[in-house]
Amino acid sequence: LDAARAGAKVLVVRNTVGYAVSTQQKIEELAGTADADAGLRFAVNGVPTLHHGRFAAGDRRLLDRRVEELLGKETRAEGGVTVVGTQTLEQSLDIDADLLITDLCPVDVLLQRIGRLHRHRHRRDDRPAGYTTPKCVVLTPADGDLAPLLQRTPNANGLGDHGGVYVDLRTLEATRRLIDEYPQWRIPEMNRELVERATHPAALEAIVQEMGEGWQEHAIRVKGEQIADVMAGGSAVIQFDKSFFADNGAVVFPGNEESIRTRLGDERVEIAFDPPAASPLGGPAVERLAMPLRWLGGAEIPPAPIAVAEGAGGFEFGVGSRRFRYDRLGLRRV
Repeated sequence: LDAARAGAKVLVVRNTVGYAVSTQQKIEELAGTADADAGLRFAVNGVPTLHHGRFAAGDRRLLDRRVEELLGKETRAEGGVTVVGTQTLEQSLDIDADLLITDLCPVDVLLQRIGRLHRHRHRRDDRPAGYTTPKCVVLTPADGDLAPLLQRTPNANGLGDHGGVYVDLRTLEATRRLIDEYPQWRIPEMNRELVERATHPAALEAIVQEMGEGWQEHAIRVKGEQIADVMAGGSAVIQFDKSFFADNGAVVFPGNEESIRTRLGDERVEIAFDPPAASPLGGPAVERLAMPLRWLGGAEIPPAPIAVAEGAGGFEFGVGSRRFRYDRLGLRRV
């Protein structure tokens, strides 16, 4: 908020939607209702919000457009602002921030996020004082110690329940060490060194041997998950030397009860609404929403559109015994 008050465009990228939502709520709490801070919070059609993947398609288009209006190459708006989101901010959007705050993530992902910092530096001569040099603040656990995360039990999605989406803690530890070793990064000159030192098998093995038994067990578990992923991917491979229809039907045309996942461990279902519900961001009516299958807790996917209970700023609906809410902060479990 201090940076935004000084006129900076601040990009905050959290590793999970939950962390992003809590960050957005905290920013709103700290900004309060002061008129001077009203414009510092990212908003669509005057509604404060954030950017992540759990929005309806129509609302997501509004979010993308608004982020590019505020931080874009051609349409950069005046004044400071805070834009909070997840990995969706590092994909596809041509945006330029004055300050980047991000969770610790693998170095190749971190470089992708840094690509949104001073992205059009040769075109910009209007950065506020104190932000003419690109700066990235990386958030890490207390004392930089990742070891406690090794003790967490994987959740139903195969990921650790520490709130991260990056299963291999070795790459996070390697990245953290590079940040400590090099407080200043020269990009792109250092890119190859940074990526190799944080992803090369020999570099990861050195960390395991140095850190001890818990990290060795973690490495074995990660390797097992990688093998399982390869086997799962193999079942969705098209055989190009065979007949497209006769020999690849199970892959190309799966049964109604099957689907090819776009990301391993990320099975999603679509919930349809009848009648469509009003968008909390002033976008097109919401006809359907996608959610992780695991959120249903084993409940059957509704075979027909379901009704919603609309209220101030959003709506709620139920699937089985579980309730969900869709509002300006996106889709969440109640």
